Amino acid sequence: MKTFNRLSKLVLALMLTLFTVNSSSAALDSKGTDFWLMFNGNIGTPTLTLFITSDVNTSGTVDVPGLAFSTPFSVTANTVTSVVIPSSVANHISDVVDNLGIHVTSLQEVTVYGLNYIAFTTDAYLGLPTDILGTSYIVLTYNNSNIVNGVEFGVVGTVNGTTVTITPSVTTGIRTAGVPYNITLNQGETYELRNTDGTGDLSGTTITSTQPVGVMGASQCANIPSGFTYCDHICEMIPPSSTWGKNFVTVPLRSRINGDTWRILASQNATTVTINGVPQAPINAGDKIEVLLTAQSIITSDKAVLVAQYSNGSSFSGNPGDPFMMIIPPYEQYLAGYTLTTVTGYVAHYINLVAPNAVVGSLTLDGVPVPVVEFTPIGVSGFSGAQVVVNPGSHTLAATLPFGAFQYGFNNDDSYGYPGGLSLAPIATVSSLDVTPEDATNPVNTLHCVDGLVLDNFGTPVVGVRVDFLRSGANPGAGFAFTNGSGIAQYCYTGTVIGRDTIIGSTGTLTDTVFKTWEAVSPVELSAFVSDVSGRNVNLAWTTSEEVNNSGFDIERSSVNNEWTKIGFVQGNGTTNEIRNYSYSDRNLNSGNYNYRLKQIDFNGNFVYYNLGAEVNVNVPAKFSLYQNYPNPFNPTTKIDFEIPSDGNVKISVYDNSGKLVSTITNGFRAAGYYTVNFNASNLSSGVYFYKLETNNLSRVMKMSVIK
Repeated sequence: MKTFNRLSKLVLALMLTLFTVNSSSAALDSKGTDFWLMFNGNIGTPTLTLFITSDVNTSGTVDVPGLAFSTPFSVTANTVTSVVIPSSVANHISDVVDNLGIHVTSLQEVTVYGLNYIAFTTDAYLGLPTDILGTSYIVLTYNNSNIVNGVEFGVVGTVNGTTVTITPSVTTGIRTAGVPYNITLNQGETYELRNTDGTGDLSGTTITSTQPVGVMGASQCANIPSGFTYCDHICEMIPPSSTWGKNFVTVPLRSRINGDTWRILASQNATTVTINGVPQAPINAGDKIEVLLTAQSIITSDKAVLVAQYSNGSSFSGNPGDPFMMIIPPYEQYLAGYTLTTVTGYVAHYINLVAPNAVVGSLTLDGVPVPVVEFTPIGVSGFSGAQVVVNPGSHTLAATLPFGAFQYGFNNDDSYGYPGGLSLAPIATVSSLDVTPEDATNPVNTLHCVDGLVLDNFGTPVVGVRVDFLRSGANPGAGFAFTNGSGIAQYCYTGTVIGRDTIIGSTGTLTDTVFKTWEAVSPVELSAFVSDVSGRNVNLAWTTSEEVNNSGFDIERSSVNNEWTKIGFVQGNGTTNEIRNYSYSDRNLNSGNYNYRLKQIDFNGNFVYYNLGAEVNVNVPAKFSLYQNYPNPFNPTTKIDFEIPSDGNVKISVYDNSGKLVSTITNGFRAAGYYTVNFNASNLSSGVYFYKLETNNLSRVMKMSVIK
């Protein structure tokens, strides 16, 4: 920032070549439907903006309860919506609890980025949803340089009556270094502590709480490296310590000279960090290593660490550009897709990519593969890095394997940067990986699975951890899965070639090897598997010509991201040589595309998957319809079905006999389709009520009765 006056391991090596299914639960990541966020103080009055994006069409609300600010928003899939927040949200008094938390809620999962903008002093951060926030943090920011002294951190509460214990790393005001103190935060309340000493650095400050909180690391205007001009605002939302990692691959910022500044923060004592094969002096919890890196690098550690990349000031690394701070996740925390946006008014915009070598050439930017020549291998890490120039606007990236994406840009003496997203599984707690079965034999041309069990050092299952799987042998390929509530990452594939496969599961530096043999044997001869669509219903029918030890069939359906859900069971006929016909009806579906499969299970618990050959499409309704609620009369809950033939805002309101509005059931964007909403009348008295559906200049009213 310049003022006008006084301030101057095992990584996957093969693409997935055979059909693969991830049937475990979704990862804990930076997408969510509920966020509590905050902005830290900048050096002046900023323009504050939230950038909100989603994989699907959705809507929601941004609230600042302490300022009585509320505004709705809607998002079109894979685009970015901007919401401007009052600038006073960033006005905090150091060491004072205030009520300036930002609450973002949405119908479907969104990703949120926060931009704190003043010309010549700007940065952005990735917002973390409430469901992955933790109770233990260590602050990372950047020290004062006796030029502009404003290193700071912030805490936002998510639950009333939360006790937050803070142990500052340096004496700040009345708060003594190393001496813990408590504050109490209610939901939406915020707290900022700012150090104005000449060389003060709040990095290493520990924060624990009785309920989940959000934590920010920031500086009003940091000079990076220390003492170099010009300064710039920096900010990032700090991940909980349990989500830190041990394996990092890095790419330098494009167009900068003299490299980038990096900080590596330890979560435990006696942590050894290795940079490009060179061990560094051990550091203790809350201590950090600061280093300049000029090339792509590999960073590993024997205990979990937090890593941040800093853009340097223009007097050190040239113009355009100035400092920003960007959290770099371990490669175990990458995602397989992102939607990013540039910041208006900057002269240069870039996206750094860190991709497994297996997806180089197939990873897409706005639907077009990023050219192979853009990538350079990062040592022997199994990853390659790219610095891609992008035009102003929003950009969507996707690949078949997880990769890292980082958005940044430069202007004269100004900059911004933020990570595109990350998984937030508690990988720092992972202690063991056990893949089973160790050796299995399965019929060729059927879908079978291996399970990777991830435990912590207490033997407790760890949820949301990504496990990578590499296959070699008769059926080579690769894929990944996330651990479910039982700590199991289930990876499934179809072996189409008779022979033996070696399957290596890995997470971080942990690996386990199992084997699978494919034979030309099948317990059930499936001679037909077909479907037909009738309105909202999908009717499945299948025929077997022979069955051996067949207990029955689980019917499974997927509609998004190949996440399969069991929807029913049909009993089998044991062992028989006679033709058997089976059927199942999947009823009251919403509009969309669906895939189906049968999980044939024998009496020993072994199973085989049979996939329906074609995707099933349930079309949008042909007309606007509102149906009678059911049950009716009711007490206290009922369901209301409706159909809309085109996208639009949908509002369902409930009125009493006098025409007074007593409730709004739903009010927001809906895609064309079939819907069911629930209504709870527990706060209403007995009587006749009317519910009204309004959408696209159409409306319809129906009557319902509450009986108590």
